[in-house]
Amino acid sequence: MIKKISSLVLALAVILSVVSCGKADKVKTGDNIEFGNYKGHTTWRVLDIQGPEALIITEDIVDKHIFDTTYYGWESDDCDIRIWLNTTFISEAFSDEERSKIINKTGDEVFLLSVEEAYRYFKDDEDRCLSTGDNLGWWLRSKGAYVDHASIVDTSGLYPGNIDDEGGLVFCERGVRPAVWIKLDSADNGNPDVSETVSDCGCFTLQQNGSATYLTGLTEKGIELEELVVPAGTEVFCCLNEANARTVAFESDNDIDYGHMFTRMKNLETIKLPTNLTKLGWHSNCPNLKEIDIPEGVTVIPVNCFLNDSKLETVTARGSLTEIRCYAFGGCQSLKTVNIPDSVTTIGPYAFAACDSLNEITLPKDLKDAGECAFGGSGVTTYIVPSEMQLEKWDSSSFDTMTPDHYTVKVAEGSWADIHFDEVFTGNAVKEYY
Repeated sequence: MIKKISSLVLALAVILSVVSCGKADKVKTGDNIEFGNYKGHTTWRVLDIQGPEALIITEDIVDKHIFDTTYYGWESDDCDIRIWLNTTFISEAFSDEERSKIINKTGDEVFLLSVEEAYRYFKDDEDRCLSTGDNLGWWLRSKGAYVDHASIVDTSGLYPGNIDDEGGLVFCERGVRPAVWIKLDSADNGNPDVSETVSDCGCFTLQQNGSATYLTGLTEKGIELEELVVPAGTEVFCCLNEANARTVAFESDNDIDYGHMFTRMKNLETIKLPTNLTKLGWHSNCPNLKEIDIPEGVTVIPVNCFLNDSKLETVTARGSLTEIRCYAFGGCQSLKTVNIPDSVTTIGPYAFAACDSLNEITLPKDLKDAGECAFGGSGVTTYIVPSEMQLEKWDSSSFDTMTPDHYTVKVAEGSWADIHFDEVFTGNAVKEYY
């Protein structure tokens, strides 16, 4: 049901009349409300409520716009999309009364979500995915991997709704979903006040919201430290890409959803993940990360997980892993050693693309699905294929390294891989029995 926010009643409460019970419901996270009107778009989703304030985002992509032509990013006063949102969009979308309810909490009245906000405020990729009609995705305000890129939410490809923090070119048009903070009446929103604190170690900023403690960023001290320990009992709600840390560990071995916490950490070399972790976050564009030990409970290595980690050399994975998604290790030029557990059934497209130093791979016994160019452009010269492996789905380019040199495929005589060799291993593949 859609709650209406009118310019006459917003200051008192944001409510929806419920005829069946004859009383008003309080606005809550996940509700849709009507606020303003931009080219017929009036519906907003409530993402968060903090005391008397609510964060809302348009339920639809309301327009297309370039991000920036200056290459200085969202923080620049000359950022094209930032200027457009806070001049053209805000003046066309809201009446004076409605605009008086908008709070400037971020330096702007209207803004775009960050990578971490886009991850935290939507339950999954499907919930996050909206189509512009031409599959251009929608902008986030976080920087991309390159000076001329900004992060986006994909709306096409294999995983629509995936957050792409490598990003899209800033001078191209993509979809826009504006976000604003608005005033609510504290008596009717039902949420406690929010308090800001600093962690006991003095390294992290924390936000207390009811019973939840959010880790929201770093203090000046935290930015300068070479070793960081994430406090136990917190929910991670930030990226640490401004940190100088070389090592990050977790105080507790309990499971935690750390999301995009580690993306673009320029000095990070080592991460000690919790023993009981079940969901792997993202560590892409960390140019000095050298090794990673993936805990037993992790089942999926997500899209772009270690993308462009150019010094990553060693990956150790455990027996529960079932899926390595597209571009998981793309561009890991120094990757020499990776054990793929026999439990892995799917290796996605371009999962190991451009892994120049990867020379030998033992394929998992349970592998069923090998995506397009799964090892395309890699340095693999030898595949060892277990006799038990029987693919159900593959592409003609799955194992072709796309180089003029031949590559060797070791198979057991009479096995499925031996019988289907010419169908599966294309290009300059040479069969060898073991």
